[in-house]
Amino acid sequence: DDGERETRVEERLIKKKDGGGGSDSFREGDKIEADYRGRGKFYPGKISRDRGDDTYDIDYDDGERETRVAKRLIRSKEGSGGSSKLEEGDKVEARYRGREKYYPGKITRDRGDGTYDISYDDGERETRVEERLIRKKDRDRSRSRSRGGDDRLSEGDKVEADYRGRGKFYKGKISRDRGDDTYDIAYDDGEREIRVAKRLIRKIGGGSDSFREGDKIEADYRGRGKFYPGKISRDRGDDTYDIDYDDGERETRVAKRLIRSKEGSGGSSKLEEGDKVEARYRGREKYYPGKITRDRGDGTYDISYDDGERETRVEERLIKKKDGGGGSDSFRE
Repeated sequence: DDGERETRVEERLIKKKDGGGGSDSFREGDKIEADYRGRGKFYPGKISRDRGDDTYDIDYDDGERETRVAKRLIRSKEGSGGSSKLEEGDKVEARYRGREKYYPGKITRDRGDGTYDISYDDGERETRVEERLIRKKDRDRSRSRSRGGDDRLSEGDKVEADYRGRGKFYKGKISRDRGDDTYDIAYDDGEREIRVAKRLIRKIGGGSDSFREGDKIEADYRGRGKFYPGKISRDRGDDTYDIDYDDGERETRVAKRLIRSKEGSGGSSKLEEGDKVEARYRGREKYYPGKITRDRGDGTYDISYDDGERETRVEERLIKKKDGGGGSDSFRE
């Protein structure tokens, strides 16, 4: 009714007008008590996932986990007060476009119908986000979600971080965990940075299956189970990607696990000294033609641009071969 339009909306995200409760549903992060395995005894825990069909996954306080628990077997834990009400100005975390991962931001508007507009810390904006996809920011969240906590950063970890959020990653080490999902980093080149957001940091190791901008891929549009062909338009640097689909649709921050390489890309993807390439100079959006002058052996390359500029240690994800085919473990046009 406000003029917005949306395509390919899943049935589970739609309800007919007239009839809709909603105020008694639970949100992820809610403290609750649930009838474990329906045996008649309630145990305290926390909602870890809203399945969107009136069932919920629960992490019990005693360490047990249970999936797809019916709403009728769950009750709110007394003593949560009314402070969980979302209000304009609240600092929150929300599942951007209904995906698995939460991103920090702020409520900018309460629509009055159980949905909210959010301004994310990374500059993105989203309107009419359902309350069940939002949780108030509060420090005790471990966020060891679907990956069993293996993305947890600890002091001493070797990492790469997007220095000052400029789009280029540099190697270093976590020197301090601030306990609020920000970290201090001592870079290998001697620089130091404090309170770096977790989303700007990635552990060193295991990046060989990541995608590069320009890669032809197929992606599970909005996580609905059906793959559509398209192209990586932006690597966000946190294992999520923006995609331009061949049918004209666009999608941002798609998780790597929802993307697969398009078959038949050939095999000569390895970048080598002397290769003619195009690269995003200083991590900017535009590609410039040039030539690889040195392979640093750590996934970065020195480039001599056709316009006379030179750049050292350019990340592989910012480079694409000119008229080149994809390869086994890194992809491009």
